[in-house]
Amino acid sequence: MKKLLLALLIAGAAQAEEPQQVEVPGVKNPDMRSYRNVVAGLDAFQEYHALAPAVPELRFRLSAGRMSDQLTAGEPLSLRIAGEGDPIPVPVTADGTFTLPRVQSAIDDDADLILNRKKGALRGRPDIHTPGLPDNVRRLGDLRLECQVAVAIGKKEIGLLKTLAVNTLVLTTDWCGMSTVMKEKVKFWWPSRRIVEAAEIVDGERRETIEAKDFSYLTPLADKAWSNDARIELRYAPEPTAEEKTNPWLQPLFVLGSMNDWTSRTPMRKLEDGIYTAELDLEKGKQQLKIGTRGLVDLELGAAEKDAQLTEGVATPLALKGKRLTLKLDQPGHYTLTLDARNTDAPTLRASHIQQ
Repeated sequence: MKKLLLALLIAGAAQAEEPQQVEVPGVKNPDMRSYRNVVAGLDAFQEYHALAPAVPELRFRLSAGRMSDQLTAGEPLSLRIAGEGDPIPVPVTADGTFTLPRVQSAIDDDADLILNRKKGALRGRPDIHTPGLPDNVRRLGDLRLECQVAVAIGKKEIGLLKTLAVNTLVLTTDWCGMSTVMKEKVKFWWPSRRIVEAAEIVDGERRETIEAKDFSYLTPLADKAWSNDARIELRYAPEPTAEEKTNPWLQPLFVLGSMNDWTSRTPMRKLEDGIYTAELDLEKGKQQLKIGTRGLVDLELGAAEKDAQLTEGVATPLALKGKRLTLKLDQPGHYTLTLDARNTDAPTLRASHIQQ
């Protein structure tokens, strides 16, 4: 259920009907959203504005995740409201942020919001920041307001019947404040534009560490014991140097996989030029993994083919931007993963069981 709601909050739900085809010069299958659906987010911003009273207006941000080049690739970003009348341009800043005007005629026309990028290349989400806070600090009330805006849009996109079904399943209409069956308040993973090494939440004298993984961190949005003025302080990972960006093999390498729920990284130790190892305690059954730099941003090594098996004791070829590697284990135990990248064009990975 948490995965379903997170998909709604972060990416938006798929619309029930296929959108009409619109021609955008130079863009095949451009990204479109119902303008009415996004206006629901404007309404939520006004309704819940007390969560972030110092924020003067609702802004949205377009982002491409690890495919950051999509934000600047090709023609400058162009967004417009297209209905029965003349298109209404929506200015987008160089960093991908914009405000959306409320135009009653466009609401009446059931207009579309059209972006000059291929469908799915970019994601849009609310971007609410109380003025004066450092870049690495997020105010909890701001995140709660972002959640309410995103949920309002998501509910419009999935429609009334699905919304009622989810309300029944989670026993509340407030998806941002829901509890588990055990009455524990649900926590939400929230995205970060930079890789997060560690995070803490601070509220007056109270301070607690919260879980962080690469481009996201776990937020207690639903827990009212934390005030809206509570601050989440993020410690970002160091940015790679220009040399490390050019040659990502100079960066630290990590193992990321199902053995740690894809939420933490196991560092690899460099034994010699091109040879790296990592030791992991693995459970019996199927494990999936990838090797790469932090966040798999500059280097992502995986299976050359879908469903490729990593056989114990056998050097398996890896591919850049590869699929998830699958390792099936007959017994739990302590294992070593050895990456041989002496030839960076043809790296291999070997798994070995360490006898205790």
